[in-house]
Amino acid sequence: MTPAGEGKLSPREIGAEMWAVYRRHWSFLVPAAIVVLLPQAIADAFIEGFHVDHLRTVADFATVGAALLTTAVNFFGQAVYAGLAAAAVIDWRAGRPLPPFRDLVRAMPLGRLIVLDIVITVLTAIGFVLLVVPGLIVLTYIAISPAILKIEHLGVQEALSRSIQLVRGRALQVFVTAVGAIILSEVAVELVALPFDEVGVLTVVNLLAEGIFQPVEGLAIALVAIHLLELHGQAPAPDAMARALVGEHD
Repeated sequence: MTPAGEGKLSPREIGAEMWAVYRRHWSFLVPAAIVVLLPQAIADAFIEGFHVDHLRTVADFATVGAALLTTAVNFFGQAVYAGLAAAAVIDWRAGRPLPPFRDLVRAMPLGRLIVLDIVITVLTAIGFVLLVVPGLIVLTYIAISPAILKIEHLGVQEALSRSIQLVRGRALQVFVTAVGAIILSEVAVELVALPFDEVGVLTVVNLLAEGIFQPVEGLAIALVAIHLLELHGQAPAPDAMARALVGEHD
């Protein structure tokens, strides 16, 4: 057994586990992504379908305002789906069937997840405004915080601090595994939608693409978080994590 705090993340091992969970639970992960990320698909189509280069008319301002409002709704979907992906990973590792969708959602700390998602988005955006590299560094250290918040039942600030603590010393491995999965999934969605222009078609295309590729991002974040906890000798037993998903206790 690897001593606590030692060892490395294995992108190959995590990739194999991601595929195993995806293959086992695709019938849950894909429809859940389509349902939960519907606002994001609409927002993406709206932003991509209306090309506003200069703000000249009231319609231009209305277009941008509606896009920003719809984009804000995305935080809810991303937060919820992060928890659902973690649920799929945890139950797969525990060898248990997934609980009903409504039970998983009911047991999620939605408010904290949404606030955390906003904080991650803002911090990463500030990093990208400064330069691309600072944004990637910020994302590397805090990307797993939603999974940590859910697994360890933490507050927003605690989850961010805990994420930084767990990633410290393994930032390159987390970047390759978690941030790499985030970048690849986002690029894949953009490439799929690239040939289309009409908003209605873009909405459908974005929705299908998100359904297929978003699980990759969610599973990577959840698995990296769990593997880091295990490397530190601080991961709860698989059965305990599975019970905690829906509020069960010993």
